Formats: sequence, C-alpha cells, structure tokens
Amino acid sequence: MSTGEIAVWQDFFGIVAQIGATLTGLLLVGITISLNAVLQAKGYLYRGFAALYLQFETVVLGIFGMLPGQSGLVLGIEFIGTGIAVLTGIRIFARSFPEDETSHVLGSAGPRTVREILLYVATLAPVMAGLGLIFDWPGALYWVVPAEIACLYLSVANAWVFAIEIPRKNAGL
Repeated sequence: MSTGEIAVWQDFFGIVAQIGATLTGLLLVGITISLNAVLQAKGYLYRGFAALYLQFETVVLGIFGMLPGQSGLVLGIEFIGTGIAVLTGIRIFARSFPEDETSHVLGSAGPRTVREILLYVATLAPVMAGLGLIFDWPGALYWVVPAEIACLYLSVANAWVFAIEIPRKNAGL
C-alpha cells in the first residue's frame, strides 16, 4: 500500500485515537465508582484491565495510523506488533485474575463467550491489517474497522458494568 493510500485514512485514525483516549477516561471513572467491588473480584480486575488495554490499543493504532509518510511495511509491522502485544498482555493478566462467581454481573457463559470472541477480533484484526499492508492486499486497512468496533463495544459495555451494574447490584436493586 502506498503512502498516499495510507494518508487517506489519517482522519479515521485521528478520530480513533480521540475516542480511545475519551473512553479510557470513562472507564477509569467507572472503575473508580466500583473500586471496592472491583478489588474484591478477580474477574472484575480482568475485565477492567482488558477494557483499558483495548483502549490503549485503540490509541496506539490511531497514533501509528496518523504518522505521516510511513510505508505499508512499517505500518504493517506496527499493527502486527500492537495486536500481538495487547492480546498477549490481556491473556497473561487473565491467568492471574480469571472471572469467577464473585464477578457475576453479566458474567454468565454467554456474555463471557461474546467478550472472548470480541477480544480476539479486537486484537487479531489489526494483525490481519498489518499482514495485508506488508503483502499489499487491497483494502488491508479495512481490517482495522471491526477491531475498533470490538474495542468500543467491550469498553462501553464494561464502563456500563462498572458505573451502573455493580453499584446497582451492591445496592440490592
């Protein structure tokens, strides 16, 4: 992919970085509201970490995508490295803080499965975009779109859990 073709995406990546930074703040507020419950349930720690780390991925991909004059090769390597690093970090954290019965707000098997699938979409789609950039696949950057949607969904859903559902549950409502 040429530098000019990548430049067409710079506005998209700028918006992505802004959304990621904004949602990071929202998540931190939500986690703070429910901090006692979060600290008592390993699964909430995992969900908070995963949501924050996915927003970190969003910001990093946005920054890389906005850098002027990058070749497809360089941007591809950056996307691959980011996706793999974020997935690895989240999986390592998940081993230490697995979801359990104490983190049951929207934690049944169905929602857990959806969250896991979206986690892999969010982290491996940038890897596919990176491979596409390296091997000059047409439309390679479109792989970033489902990744960003998955990151947004997971972060907004977890912000809701931390800011609304956990306090509601603790209030007995």
